[in-house]
Amino acid sequence: MTVVLGGWGIRRWRWPGAAAVCATAMVASCGVTGAHGGPAHTPAAVAGARAGRVLGYRLNSVAALSDASAWATGLTNQATLHVLRWDGQTWRQVPVRGGGDFNGVAALSAANAWAVGYGPGGTQALIEHWNGTAWRPVATPRAVGPAILHAVNAVSPDDVWAVGGTTNPTGQAVILHWNGTAWTRVSSRPQPGVSSELNGVAAVSASNAWAVGDANTKTHGIPLIEHWNGTTWRPVPSPALRFGGVLAGVAATSATNAWAVGVRYGRTTGGLIEHWNGTTWTLARSPALASGGLTGVTALSGTSAWAVGGTFPRSQPPRTAIEHWNGTFWARVPSPAPGYLASVTATSARNAWAVGVSAATSNAAGVIEHWDGKSWTCISATGTAGPCPAG
Repeated sequence: MTVVLGGWGIRRWRWPGAAAVCATAMVASCGVTGAHGGPAHTPAAVAGARAGRVLGYRLNSVAALSDASAWATGLTNQATLHVLRWDGQTWRQVPVRGGGDFNGVAALSAANAWAVGYGPGGTQALIEHWNGTAWRPVATPRAVGPAILHAVNAVSPDDVWAVGGTTNPTGQAVILHWNGTAWTRVSSRPQPGVSSELNGVAAVSASNAWAVGDANTKTHGIPLIEHWNGTTWRPVPSPALRFGGVLAGVAATSATNAWAVGVRYGRTTGGLIEHWNGTTWTLARSPALASGGLTGVTALSGTSAWAVGGTFPRSQPPRTAIEHWNGTFWARVPSPAPGYLASVTATSARNAWAVGVSAATSNAAGVIEHWDGKSWTCISATGTAGPCPAG
């Protein structure tokens, strides 16, 4: 299923029959892989990156370790894998081979990071690992079959989760776990409806993790939430929505504080925020996002969290949207870039990153915004504040 806002599909949850699948963030069409599904970096594209443009059709995910270390991943205009690394001064492109798309990234240290998505053709789950020197593919379990991974979260070097869904119309959610040696598929209870998929995952400890997504009935999608208690994954009730909805991201800081964000369905779509207080998930009041939605969330504490997405005003270009939780309420914070933000990460009250795509056209560029404790600004590949990509 593809959720469409203002003509853009938010995230490729399930798109039967597609030869190449667009994933995460807002896109109007997919790119084309190079010959034999391999890299298709052109001299012009490489020159653009050197000139300071953020190379890439879109950026889907961002993860930061500190003020001087962050990763952003996505897909280039040529439908090849795309990775950027922040060293405290500059965003630099990091070589990675192959076609496909990275939907999620997580980092544990300067020599230990994971990226997940799908490979050439859009039907095979893809996992790669950063060892401090290079990105290398890591085998996925054979039992997974045709699938796409949407998110990854790491607790420790031997405790990493990745989630997604199979690519057939009646497929179920996919949950994978890394134990330090190999990835294995972890079973979860079948969900009601025609199919289900998980779009976000967040772990607080080895015995406390959350995964969110949607279960699709014959008429609409309903939010799906699952919890890991150290032994099994179990579904947890999500607040009822009259017209349904979908959860795209989740973040947690403790056993009594977790946030999930997504899209609320209705006559017009809108942002959806839910909160876990240790006992139940409840709907949180948040600023209206008419014809919009949220796809990413990160939390620093019980009094600080960020959520990102976008709005699609009728007959107007899409605009990025950023909201902040101060411990009492959610409020909109000005976001300078056009387009849509897909992911957000924060390491402190004065250091947060958000990434996405500038527009639903073949000339769209990746968007990178930075929070310095006072305001969000667009950041160029050279690491300086500058004009945002054109919408």
